Amino acid sequence: MSLRGKRILVTRGEGQAEEFSAVIRKRGGVPVIFPTVRLVPPDDAGPLDEAIARLEAFDGVLFTSANAARFFFEHAEKRGVRKIPGGIRIASVGPGTTRELARHGSPVHLTAEKHTAEGLVEALADEGFAGKRFLLPRAQDGREVIPEEISRRGGTVDIVTVYRNGLPPRDEKAAGEIGESPPDVCTFASPSAFRNFFLLLGEECAASVLSRSRIAVIGDVTARAVRERNYPVDIMPETFTLAGMLEAIDAHFASPSRGGEAP
Repeated sequence: MSLRGKRILVTRGEGQAEEFSAVIRKRGGVPVIFPTVRLVPPDDAGPLDEAIARLEAFDGVLFTSANAARFFFEHAEKRGVRKIPGGIRIASVGPGTTRELARHGSPVHLTAEKHTAEGLVEALADEGFAGKRFLLPRAQDGREVIPEEISRRGGTVDIVTVYRNGLPPRDEKAAGEIGESPPDVCTFASPSAFRNFFLLLGEECAASVLSRSRIAVIGDVTARAVRERNYPVDIMPETFTLAGMLEAIDAHFASPSRGGEAP
């Protein structure tokens, strides 16, 4: 395995860091846990409450992340709603999201083959959008691909924020260790995770770490955030999942042209 002995920075938040770290260990890598995001409920849950109260008004509910599914159902359950009414189509962006929906006892009628917003729109296209109304529970400041595409094709999308990215407390010990001995790969699954890396480590230390590590990201939006600060994106999987990221990292180090050497 090309990950054997490689130190992989895990910037995922509480709960998700453990899952990602376990997969890294199975592949022979060494996780370096340093959360740079903390997922928290929205400041104003009013719009979400209103959407939950009128679920029957929607033709479909679209979930673009496991986090969106988790926060949506946790909030709904607090309001006494334990499942989405029958007859409403539930669409998932990928297997991780589908597993989270199953954990809440929610059926999934459609899972996108390409695990992106574009892939979800493509998967829904066969069923048509004209005259239909969809609910999109998502992170604050999420991408506009889905609402724009569905609107363009004659449908309507109601967007509700179910969580936002907050800044976790700084782990002083981990920050010192990362600064002294940068990981082989720094992974980022969102623009917030990348931006908060600088806030938690400090500009100078973060820049030094990234200059001595490879940078792996999930998704075009995260890649754009990295490049906007003039850093290279060394690794980006075609499949936008954590498993896909690790496969891409593995392939990167297995490549004879790279030979596993430090950047």
